[in-house]
Amino acid sequence: MKRVFLVLLAAAWAACPLFSQSNVLLDEILAEQELTAESAAYLLLGVKGGEAEPLSRREALGRIRDRFSGMGDTISAGEFAFLLQNQLDLPRGLLSGFFPGPRYALRDLKFLRIIQERAHPDTPISGERAMRILGRALAEREDRS
Repeated sequence: MKRVFLVLLAAAWAACPLFSQSNVLLDEILAEQELTAESAAYLLLGVKGGEAEPLSRREALGRIRDRFSGMGDTISAGEFAFLLQNQLDLPRGLLSGFFPGPRYALRDLKFLRIIQERAHPDTPISGERAMRILGRALAEREDRS
């Protein structure tokens, strides 16, 4: 009995870094003044479900690189809105249906009150702001389902 307890305790202790890694990454993302493409990919992969959580931000970006084509190292408010709208299948407006892109995605998310702050599509977005937007988007998706 004592041996089983020690084995279980050792296994739990060894697995601790695996569970705390995502918290460390989230703290790093929250501290970013300008959200990086790697951080945005990590956040967006985490909300979809059905996939294994990426171990690093670089791995997350590698998994969804096709959605980030043409985007720089940092993500603007419009780009984050566009990626979020596509990842969560959020409702689109008429113009967003005809001309999909960051500009109209940002307008759609403002209309849905997911993005509540004033923003231009090219405005840099911080990690903290991205997390708040993500929380409101998940609440909106939950309300609609």
